[in-house]
Amino acid sequence: MLLSRHKSDPFLNRIITCDEKWIQYDNRKRSAQWLDKDESPKHTPKRNIHQKKLMVSVWWSSAGVIHYDFMKPGSSITAEIYCNQLDKMVQKLKEKQPRLANRSTPILLHDNARPHTAQMTVAKLQELELELLHHPPYSPDLDPTDYHFFRNLDNFLIGK
Repeated sequence: MLLSRHKSDPFLNRIITCDEKWIQYDNRKRSAQWLDKDESPKHTPKRNIHQKKLMVSVWWSSAGVIHYDFMKPGSSITAEIYCNQLDKMVQKLKEKQPRLANRSTPILLHDNARPHTAQMTVAKLQELELELLHHPPYSPDLDPTDYHFFRNLDNFLIGK
């Protein structure tokens, strides 16, 4: 369905995607060790189960990152916070990609988490005139943030 739509109306460069990720404060890498027969291994402590972490929300398109927002430590995303982030993202989209914001309708690709499907969020999407790309539940094909953006972020943070 999406491929036939793209043939008649190229839309892939209009897609904006977003996702959230918990970032650990301690990103030590535990690796395997090569040891001689009588050598004892070097001990590295395990991560604390309740270590500090911070949530980041990232909004991006094929042209690059549009907006990111760090949550207060220990807090999580709600529909109200998500709607505020939508407003900020649209403002930054007008600055960074005015052609997309003014001439074309941006298409939002996000997962089906509760804050993304709440009535408040649906109303905000209609107010901002953002088209929503259907995201089937548990579909890895339509979750580019996890497989592209956050994987690179994890690799960058290893050992920091």
